[in-house]
Amino acid sequence: MKIDISTTNILARMQQQGSANQLAIFRILLGIQILYASSSMLLDLLLVVKGTSIPTIFPDFFNAFVASIDVPYLQIVTIALSVFLIFGLFTRYILPLLFVSFLLLFSFWYSRFDAPVQWLYIWFPLLILCFSRSEDCYSLDNLIGLSRKSLPSKNAYRWPIEVVSGWFAYIYFAAGLAKILPIVKGINWLDGGTSQQIIYDRFLDSVLYFIFRQPFFDYATNSWIFASLSIGSLIIELLCVLIFFTNRFNYLIIFLVMSMHFFLFLTGVPAFMQTALILSICLLPPQLFTRTKT
Repeated sequence: MKIDISTTNILARMQQQGSANQLAIFRILLGIQILYASSSMLLDLLLVVKGTSIPTIFPDFFNAFVASIDVPYLQIVTIALSVFLIFGLFTRYILPLLFVSFLLLFSFWYSRFDAPVQWLYIWFPLLILCFSRSEDCYSLDNLIGLSRKSLPSKNAYRWPIEVVSGWFAYIYFAAGLAKILPIVKGINWLDGGTSQQIIYDRFLDSVLYFIFRQPFFDYATNSWIFASLSIGSLIIELLCVLIFFTNRFNYLIIFLVMSMHFFLFLTGVPAFMQTALILSICLLPPQLFTRTKT
């Protein structure tokens, strides 16, 4: 299979025609995820526990201020704005407000809980939507005539999708590099010790324990199995860099990444799969969402 990188790289794809339906579906799913995440009772728990005290882009005094307004005020605002985003009402105006409220809310979350799932996956795509025409389809704005009157450019619905695809690639490729750099850290990762510790520690909280009630083998030994799992996850993450050069392998990448997250879910590492699945909507070809040319 011959691949012409000059026509399939991400910059070239950003100039091509896209689908208003695809962009709108992504907007709706992202809004649903923000609504789900910002409704979490974990935010109430984080107000009364010490947490992990992870530094964020904001100074400590600002994080303390955010914590003081976080629950219920900032949380309620984020929930309300996410509902507006889902239904596509006043979309152009609520998106910047939602971006700010989401960034503050989940910066606080990350400062207390060392798992930046929502923050990492969502903040940049939400920023990109602020500059897109995601309200042109499947929205109340379009229904009641509040959407933009100007004709969209050829790539108006494509460039936001491709930028989010690039964000998807960045997340996983950077995660792969972080596992092997510096080299000493990479050796420790590839020997399977980290994977073994995660699966061993989380077994009693895992879906596998709930179903089978016993491990498949001795998780305290058989280190070669965990080394294989570690190498496999590293290969999957590094393969995501292909998204920048071509979209020919997007289906394979989606399958591999979702398989990895499904396995992690079974072993007691939840939350990553649904956010990754939402972003992977942008890896699909626009033709799947377009009945007629948009």
